[in-house]
Amino acid sequence: MDATVRNGMAELNRSAARTRLLWALAVLALAVVLLAPAAYNRFPLIFPDTSAYFSVAWANSWPVDRAGFYGLFLAPVLRSVAAVPAMWLAVFAQAGVIALVLIAVLHRIWPDASPIAAFALTAALALTTSLSWHASQLLPDAFTGAVVLLAWLAASRNMGDRGTPLLWLATGIITLLHFTHTLIVAAVILATMLVHALSGTPFKELARRTLAAALMLAAVFGSHTVMNGVNFNRWTPSPLGGYFLFARLHQDGLVPRWFDRHCGIDAPKPLCDIRGTIPHNMEVLLWSHGQYSPFVERINKKIGSPESWRWAEMTAEAARGSLREEPVAFARNAAIATAGQFVHFQALEDECPENCRNLMMFKWQPSLIEPMRASRQLSGELPKREIRIITSIPAVMGLLLLLPLLVAAIRRRDVVAQSLLSATIVGLLSNAAVAGALSHVDNRYQSRVVWIAPFVVLLIAARWYAPSLSRLRRP
Repeated sequence: MDATVRNGMAELNRSAARTRLLWALAVLALAVVLLAPAAYNRFPLIFPDTSAYFSVAWANSWPVDRAGFYGLFLAPVLRSVAAVPAMWLAVFAQAGVIALVLIAVLHRIWPDASPIAAFALTAALALTTSLSWHASQLLPDAFTGAVVLLAWLAASRNMGDRGTPLLWLATGIITLLHFTHTLIVAAVILATMLVHALSGTPFKELARRTLAAALMLAAVFGSHTVMNGVNFNRWTPSPLGGYFLFARLHQDGLVPRWFDRHCGIDAPKPLCDIRGTIPHNMEVLLWSHGQYSPFVERINKKIGSPESWRWAEMTAEAARGSLREEPVAFARNAAIATAGQFVHFQALEDECPENCRNLMMFKWQPSLIEPMRASRQLSGELPKREIRIITSIPAVMGLLLLLPLLVAAIRRRDVVAQSLLSATIVGLLSNAAVAGALSHVDNRYQSRVVWIAPFVVLLIAARWYAPSLSRLRRP
């Protein structure tokens, strides 16, 4: 009898080990599929901002206008080998993290899925949506959709469940990689917690999750603040946040009207003196893009100097004054821009090859020049129109089905499905609002998350109907 029990236990252990191996292989295979666009491109995809993030690893500097933690996350890889293989290792590590998040969420929603079924569903999603194009691009936007799903996964689980603290830690790490992640993640967690509160989750459990979320977000804010304080003596999460907001409000017309009311009275005189030369377009104002902007010489090229901070503070003062005096106009403009993001989500809004010819990383790593310029992206050979058509169709279908599925989930009293659908809708809305209100309407901002919609629709369909189909197939 004892031998029989031991043999049975050994067989169970072998079976569990085989299952774990199959799931690990599914994650690895999915990571490879996510890099299909990079393989087709002959090199990982880039963006003009990629150099700024990689400055952490290759120039020993910290970007003041971006979350440098993305560069810090990839620094061990970028510094370990030569530049060209480092780029491939970096994008593979990025794809591996995204693949792991997708498989973890799928397993929560569709626990009966086999590793093969899980891989087939996620691979199909990767190849037909904007997901793989962002996963193949070396930019922290690649993680925005993943962090929405990961935040839901952490907030929807009991704190006593195995692995939940690790999920909160992972959520915090990925939230660090982009400034916009903080607000998006906070909104997703709030939506998830609200659904679970209405479903009868005990108050004590909700309090524990709330504490975990608060500690995680506080750690994110604190980390940004410390790094900016150490590097720039600016103890704030976003030292140039007021400058970027100024650019947006100037484009919307709020700052020019504030100038009309306050110049010659209490507005900063140096700012009023150059008001006639300030570009209307915020992209030109911030980055010049071949046109004149009075702030590029005063702020961008003198980051860290007393003069740059003086000008940044003056623009922040004008932005705050505009918001204080015209909150309704700001809210109206933000709402219009948020709605606009839901019709602007095409893939490959990468500004290449136009603005990717002479990147700073070429100066740091000359060995990158030839392989990067030989890529389809920088040679202008990517069939962007066809790619956008293919990836937009599932996105539109997913967006149209989210609300009907939420109604169906409520009728079914499926709390897990309700919370995931609610978190997805809020995640898409908050991403659109952050981009629309604080930046501008751009395909790239929404395409980085819109693939979540068809993914969640497929998961909910599998959760509700795959078990029934399995029963029908049984003899």
